[in-house]
Amino acid sequence: MFVTNKILNRLDDKKITDYGQKISVDDKKINVSIHGNGQETIVLLPGFGTAAPALDFTPLVNELKAYYKVVVVEPLGYGLSDLPTSERSTKNIVSEIHETLQKLDITSYTLMGHSIAGIYGLDYSRTYPDEVTAFVGIDTSFPTQSVDPFPASSYKLLRDLGVFRLLLKPDSLMAPDVDSKTKEQIRLISLKNTMNA
Repeated sequence: MFVTNKILNRLDDKKITDYGQKISVDDKKINVSIHGNGQETIVLLPGFGTAAPALDFTPLVNELKAYYKVVVVEPLGYGLSDLPTSERSTKNIVSEIHETLQKLDITSYTLMGHSIAGIYGLDYSRTYPDEVTAFVGIDTSFPTQSVDPFPASSYKLLRDLGVFRLLLKPDSLMAPDVDSKTKEQIRLISLKNTMNA
């Protein structure tokens, strides 16, 4: 099962369709997807373990893009962005996102974060208060939240053995109003990104 999973992972990489644009930050590429032409900008940040944020946010982006410019940032390790080599600290993640937006000449925006991005969003808003016009949390984490230890090593073992490949079905990954092609792309990127650094 392990060997079959490794072979299928390499074959799956060729099936992933490119989307967005790559922004260089600290010798790495961060993938960004931009939609809509509104005068106000919303920057969407993903929750913990969201494999393909730009695709996962499709229903929300479709609702917002008629009124706003919507920018989905896929931090290092997410979506089609490069894997990180630097420590995954709030400070580093916030700095990388900020540098990405600066390179896109985006200097005034509403920050909208899901889950763990609530922690990043709070720090980001404090660090760059002249740029962030508002923060919107989508079921966000918060600093005093109690969290059980995450069994990362167990999940990595399941990934490497190919168990996730058996369990991940496209229809279980998205809302029903997302087309089957997008669901399949999310499945492929999930298999690629699950439990990376």
